[in-house]
Amino acid sequence: MKILITYAVEAEFAPWRDLLKLETARVDGVEAQRAQLARATVDFVVTGMGVANAQRVADAVLSGEYSLCIVSGFAGALQSSVKLGDVVAPQKIQHDGDGGTILAASNLVFSAVQDGAVSIPTLLTTDHVVTTADEKQRLSVIAEAVDMESFAILSVARAKNLSAAVIRVISDSFDANLPVDIDTMLDSQGNVKPGGVVRYVAKHPLAVPALMRLGRESKTAAETLAQFLEAYLKKLSFSTEGLPPSELQQVAAS
Repeated sequence: MKILITYAVEAEFAPWRDLLKLETARVDGVEAQRAQLARATVDFVVTGMGVANAQRVADAVLSGEYSLCIVSGFAGALQSSVKLGDVVAPQKIQHDGDGGTILAASNLVFSAVQDGAVSIPTLLTTDHVVTTADEKQRLSVIAEAVDMESFAILSVARAKNLSAAVIRVISDSFDANLPVDIDTMLDSQGNVKPGGVVRYVAKHPLAVPALMRLGRESKTAAETLAQFLEAYLKKLSFSTEGLPPSELQQVAAS
């Protein structure tokens, strides 16, 4: 079994460096980190933040050589029912721009929930970082949580007839403002620019304590997610003799 896991940024993926022996691989020109996890070969790919970056990388790497794809990383809570640190598995992913909806592969979601993930009806994909509690409240009538990449990657998976689901961890609460305008710190590939962080801190020194707290909470959330996925992927890899069971061959559907 060969599995693709996507993350938006390095900070989401970082805990795996302590959990697995990784080697660098190239998948259709895209750098991946590859590891053996039980009976599965797992490729981890960092796409960069945002729909455009996620779709560009997914178009390049998603192929029939993978048994399934898991879209992972951070998500923001939109409702009080979703708590900081919860690992969530949405049943459907909705695009905030055109309202399009994609269903995640139901048995991948079911398996995640069996392992302790929180099942949520809807994850919303937006074209920007949702930073304020006011905007979260406005979007809460649509979904329980929000991200910037899942709809794009599941769209590619559906087009390529590949089983896919989203498993993310909640990294900020529904009633909290993010202490920084993250969009101003990103390069064209959707990666955080260290220089942008330094300039922001220089201009907003009073934001430093909040930024440090966000960093600690994000690190803890990423570790929680990696530990969950390690057990989840091991279980999937033992479902058959290296091949995905028929029920896991469901693909994302509109």
